[in-house]
Amino acid sequence: MELQQSPLYAKYIQILGWTIIRVGRVRMFYKHIPLMGGLLKIQRPRHLPKPSLLISIIKTYRIRTIAIEPHPKENLGAYKRWCTNIAKYCKVVRSSYQPTKTLLIDVTPSEDEIYSRFTDAKRRAVRKAVKNGITVEESADIKNLIKIKNKSGGPFGFITTFGIDRFWAIMAPDRATVLLAYTDTYKLVGGILLVFWEKTAYYWIAGATKQGKKLFVPTILVWEALKVAKRRGMKQFDFVGVWDERKPREHHEWLGFTKFKEGFGGKPFYYPLF
Repeated sequence: MELQQSPLYAKYIQILGWTIIRVGRVRMFYKHIPLMGGLLKIQRPRHLPKPSLLISIIKTYRIRTIAIEPHPKENLGAYKRWCTNIAKYCKVVRSSYQPTKTLLIDVTPSEDEIYSRFTDAKRRAVRKAVKNGITVEESADIKNLIKIKNKSGGPFGFITTFGIDRFWAIMAPDRATVLLAYTDTYKLVGGILLVFWEKTAYYWIAGATKQGKKLFVPTILVWEALKVAKRRGMKQFDFVGVWDERKPREHHEWLGFTKFKEGFGGKPFYYPLF
């Protein structure tokens, strides 16, 4: 089961004000958006809901738009046929709520082998961070992580952390942890929220101060996160989104962190486009 179809994720979305609608094994998220009308999100369903059942829901909730994100193992032709049937009743779009490409790192090998797959630049950055006195601790302090993320995100950084405290309350401690990075004077300079679901560790959000970036904190945080994922028995580490060259006109602002993530030896994973 994908994280986005899990009961825990559904609980989180519901707390954010969405209505959960379930058809068979598929969880869908409904909300009325001002000026847009009824919006229905369907994220990575393993099986598509039957059109006959969905049409009734479209009419009942006056849904104008369905944003759907295909499951990676679903047949794309089936998606297209399904969309054609539903498009008679409302607009169907490819969801923009989840990235279309990510990077996955296998964390089943030894730590030495995982580290050897880093680029030379990333290995140097880890060594420099250690030399700079940076230490990383596993924590349950979501508030400090949110503060760091807000600072690193600029004037609108708070948008990227909206609802994270409530997400943490649902997932922690069994399915989430926080990693915080400190200088040798114990000044907080960076952090990561890791989420665990069905043998995958998700790099959910991360941030670092300007000082932290100069001290190579983002790099050592990823290295420590990979080790935590391995200790937790995960099989892979998901960077949760990078720039997708199949859509070259979109998300140019992702190019910087995409280059950063590519240095850790992960392999690209693509979600279907339609």
